[in-house]
Amino acid sequence: MHARLVPLPRVTAADARAWRRLADTAVEPNLYLDPRFLVPARHRGREVADVLLLVVEDGDEWLAVLALTATTVAPGVPLRAVTTGGTFMTTHCDRHHPLVRAGREVDALGALLGGLREVGLPGLVQLQHFPVDGPLADALGRVVARGGMLLHERRRTSSAYVRRPAGAERFPRATGAPLVDPPLAVEHMGAGRRKDLRRRLRGLARDAGGPLELHDVSDDPAVDAEFAAFQAAGWKGDAERGGAALGLDPVAHRWFRDVVAGFRRDGDAMVLRLTAGGETVFLSYALRSGGTYFGFLDAYGERHARYSPGAVGRLVELTYVLGATDAPAFDPAFDARYVAGTQLYPERREHVDLLVSTRGLVARTAVRAAPVAARFGIGARGAGLPLVPVGGEQLAEWLALVA
Repeated sequence: MHARLVPLPRVTAADARAWRRLADTAVEPNLYLDPRFLVPARHRGREVADVLLLVVEDGDEWLAVLALTATTVAPGVPLRAVTTGGTFMTTHCDRHHPLVRAGREVDALGALLGGLREVGLPGLVQLQHFPVDGPLADALGRVVARGGMLLHERRRTSSAYVRRPAGAERFPRATGAPLVDPPLAVEHMGAGRRKDLRRRLRGLARDAGGPLELHDVSDDPAVDAEFAAFQAAGWKGDAERGGAALGLDPVAHRWFRDVVAGFRRDGDAMVLRLTAGGETVFLSYALRSGGTYFGFLDAYGERHARYSPGAVGRLVELTYVLGATDAPAFDPAFDARYVAGTQLYPERREHVDLLVSTRGLVARTAVRAAPVAARFGIGARGAGLPLVPVGGEQLAEWLALVA
């Protein structure tokens, strides 16, 4: 088992195959580290020029991978670090945690973090959007408990995440005839919100001149051009209003088409069109990686904005993903800042941004460890971590620089 550094533009066909096998068997799926998502981004120029893949290999098999960007801490500060929050990952990826092979997660994650120095990268890394609970968090706790690493929790957020509930309603895919008045998962909503939703559904059907119909168009490549035009027809098509529609950027548009084509080829693209009175009011893309579906892109018809077709469409999407597939979970991949969107979903999952000092940097940087050690259930003594950070004043100043 050894670590290797691979710049994203230099990923080979053999690399991509090993990477895909890892994505399919990862203990914690992550769409944004799936090769079908990242490899097509090689054509995005300067956005991805700094993306490096840190890979742990055992023979021909990838056991772990993490996308990183090397950076200086600040001008005049003689300290370099690596972060999962480079330009492309920050702009387009809402989950940054590594892919780690299930069944080998502790050794592979340990080799990944320890491999930073092995490949010549700084031993200080910022892991953004790392899940607080689950097998990957447990593996990190066991790696840290071996000693030699310090952790500092910089930020914690809570975002929507839905696990398949027991006894969830099942129904067939709507690939032939559409689902008329599609079911909505609203059990988690209070009576007032359900009443308001019913009012909006009636208003939307009345304005559009017909009932809501859900069409599963996942296998139709023609819908990709339709989506780009539909998205550009709204505010996202207006650059002066901050819009970033695909139609405004040929490079981004090409990337979108390549990503969707790769997932569609494997049967892992879920594309839904919601209509009312024959008019499209919502279009969405969800992509499956490692069994879990992740929200990718969506757009709604602004002519009916007062009836919240975006919110209605996202509830329809959630209900359909859990009702028409065997996916164990659906991650809408909303940034926690989108409070209104997050409130549509029945569950939350916490993520943290971690500053990790691996072996060799303990003497050079003091990273406050006790808070995050407690979060992961690690006793400071068992983890070999100090309860009181060394050089607290200098640490506060240094953390302010990397914030």
